[in-house]
Amino acid sequence: MLKRYIDNRINILTALWVWCALLLIPINSLANTDLSTKFEYTLRVSVDYAKRESYLKRSGDQPSPYEKLLKSVNGSVELADIVDTVNFSKNQYSIRSIGTLKGAIGLALSSQSLLRDSIGKRTPTGFFSINYQEKRGSTEPFESKFDVNKNRLNFSVNTVQVGSASVQGSLLDPIVIPYLFIGKSFPGKSTVVQLTDGRSIKRYSLIRAESIDFPFNGSKVRAIRFYKTTSKEDPTSLEVWFSEKEHAPLRYIIGLKDQYGVTLQVDLKKMPRF
Repeated sequence: MLKRYIDNRINILTALWVWCALLLIPINSLANTDLSTKFEYTLRVSVDYAKRESYLKRSGDQPSPYEKLLKSVNGSVELADIVDTVNFSKNQYSIRSIGTLKGAIGLALSSQSLLRDSIGKRTPTGFFSINYQEKRGSTEPFESKFDVNKNRLNFSVNTVQVGSASVQGSLLDPIVIPYLFIGKSFPGKSTVVQLTDGRSIKRYSLIRAESIDFPFNGSKVRAIRFYKTTSKEDPTSLEVWFSEKEHAPLRYIIGLKDQYGVTLQVDLKKMPRF
């Protein structure tokens, strides 16, 4: 009788273990998703140059040589092609983003590129950006790099350190944001984001909004919109539409400060293979 009691207990515990394991499989498989693919986008720009001129008048700054090209922008025009090479492994990630100017601005600026690189960790709670680098055309490159010993993020321009900041919790950068939910569940309402742009660290909420039928490649796919909170100190706006199935970024829109008078819209050309 004792043996039967023990065997029954073992069978019950085994069943519970298997049941719990089955419940955890989707979570673990999402958290440990391996991915190696390319996301190709079209970048469009719309310009309210009156805002830029008003800012220049107030600040006394001089316009850059190519800004006369922005005055000719009527409505929304294609500005660049962007290719993101995304590699996720169990505990690490790397993303290289190359944006190449096209059209009149591309010709005027000799088809200069926007180069961005992000390398970091993947943890159960999300991403952590270890090293973010950005170079815009012929300008000097800037970088943020995490010092694990001091728990600080160091900022540099052309390899010369210009500042640092302490880091608490997770850390993202601009390249990671579109891929924030690949391999993990969407938050129910909102998620607090700590982000570095290579020059500073900012915190804001990424808020879940409506679910819609989003037009994509001649058909419609179900998508969820998230948007960033803004403030007087951080007026830049951000909206991202993620596909419900793949959690891939279908579109994101960035509204820059009035000093630029520019809105950027980035659209995914086609869904890559996962």
